[in-house]
Amino acid sequence: MRCEPHPISGAIYEELGDGVVQVEDARTGKRGVFSWNGTWLEGELTHADPHFLIYVGSPAPASRPDLGGDGPAATAADPATAYSSRIERPESGGGTPKVVAKYLGDPGRQTDQGIRSASHMDLAYFLENDRHPERVPEVYWRESPMTGGPKKVSTARFHEQRYHDLEVERIWKKAWQMACLVDDIPNVGDYHVYEIANLSFLIVRTGETEFKAHYNACLHRGRLLREHDGKGAREFRCPFHGWSWSLEGKLKEITCEWDFPGVRDDAAVLPGAQVAVWAGFIFINPDLGAEPLEDFLGPVMMAHYETFQLQNRHKEAHVQMVVKSNWKVAQEAFMEGYHVIGTHPQLMLLGPDSADIRYDVFGNWGRAHHVCPPASSPQRGMLKTQEEVLAQWRDMADANASFLRTIIGDEVDRYSDAELNDNTFNDLFPNLHPWGGWARNVFRFRPLGDDPDACLMDVMYLAPWPEGQEKPPAAPVHKLTGDQSWYDAPELGPLGQIFLQDSHNMPNVQLGLKTKQPPYVWYSAYQEGKIRNFHENYDRWMGLSDEA
Repeated sequence: MRCEPHPISGAIYEELGDGVVQVEDARTGKRGVFSWNGTWLEGELTHADPHFLIYVGSPAPASRPDLGGDGPAATAADPATAYSSRIERPESGGGTPKVVAKYLGDPGRQTDQGIRSASHMDLAYFLENDRHPERVPEVYWRESPMTGGPKKVSTARFHEQRYHDLEVERIWKKAWQMACLVDDIPNVGDYHVYEIANLSFLIVRTGETEFKAHYNACLHRGRLLREHDGKGAREFRCPFHGWSWSLEGKLKEITCEWDFPGVRDDAAVLPGAQVAVWAGFIFINPDLGAEPLEDFLGPVMMAHYETFQLQNRHKEAHVQMVVKSNWKVAQEAFMEGYHVIGTHPQLMLLGPDSADIRYDVFGNWGRAHHVCPPASSPQRGMLKTQEEVLAQWRDMADANASFLRTIIGDEVDRYSDAELNDNTFNDLFPNLHPWGGWARNVFRFRPLGDDPDACLMDVMYLAPWPEGQEKPPAAPVHKLTGDQSWYDAPELGPLGQIFLQDSHNMPNVQLGLKTKQPPYVWYSAYQEGKIRNFHENYDRWMGLSDEA
């Protein structure tokens, strides 16, 4: 059974079994018993940290690797690295002591670029002290924090149908969006059904390196040509009346064509979207006149990922969950580290609280956690020196190199300390989150049909793989309903618990946005700068005023 101190209050949370947690506050002598989902059961203590209850008491599969269990140190190639540092239990006999300290608040400090966390450290210090400076990509020196102050955004865009309808017309029919991976359709004739809001597309491999994206609708009566992904197709024949088109979308047959004089020309080609491939991802854009994908991504984004060759990764897991919130609410939960102190308090038991994460924005792309080793907890007055942080940073680079060498061999010698430690959580407008460096995580968020209160969240793990070696088949999609738990996908490992904590917020944010008065939300100047960048892009694409 788990027994943990809360990192701020010091209250002891003890698992009693069957999802029940006892909480005892030594300062007041009060005690309470709760279910892991926050329901008070008994005792004088009637409120406890809901996210710490999830951490201590949530029932999980026995096969789930535990955030607090024994095992090797986390590395940048571990999908949970950004969240967890493998905290050891007291009974494991050793390990790093847990850190409990009173909340003091981060006073911040003035820098040349504006006010930052009290533990903020200059990017140049770490890059100048990289042990392989010749390997550091130029793009790593770039800094581009979001300008301006806090931004106010209307709550209506998160739940009103008119915004959803406008998104379909002005974003989903106009913007580049990731549909699937090249590895999802490895052979000619393999196809993927990509759905976004009320739109459906067939992504098909037509040649060794050629792909097409067709609107997934028969040109006779509009029936979907395919409802599920498939392999080895030779044509797309409508199940309703048998009309068929080639993989390239050219008309093959109208059954009983004698009854449709003059229709062949109109049905000659399945309408389609633009298709482009970047780093192993297949993107589509229904706007045939849209800018090239490379221009949409931007040179900084492409340069940042270049050395990591994501196209060489293999998809070892893919889980899709129905989330009861707007897609924007869901994705914003993964765009800043500001929420760690509230939502993932267990991560502070080793010290850092993520207030000193670095954030940059470059057009449609946002980058976070870039060359800023989390070592301090400024919200609890625990600050380390630059020299201490640099030593920790180098130790982590060495650990990452040792681990990666077991997977990619001597390829690891191409990388600087900065690249070995790269674990950035990034986002590409409108809805893709391809994490950087050795982080395996890729997230995608899509509206679920025409419901602005629901969305699909895709979690993919892209694992390092040796260059030139044949990869395992891409993992199929494991679909979870809104009534299931992330624990129903044990392949997610430790992140299942992290997602459970995040998901506890999402529907409650969705409901809160509908009741909030005044009807707007605020995003901070720096830590929520990537979200502000998203909403400025959103406003522009949607044609909205600043506060709409």
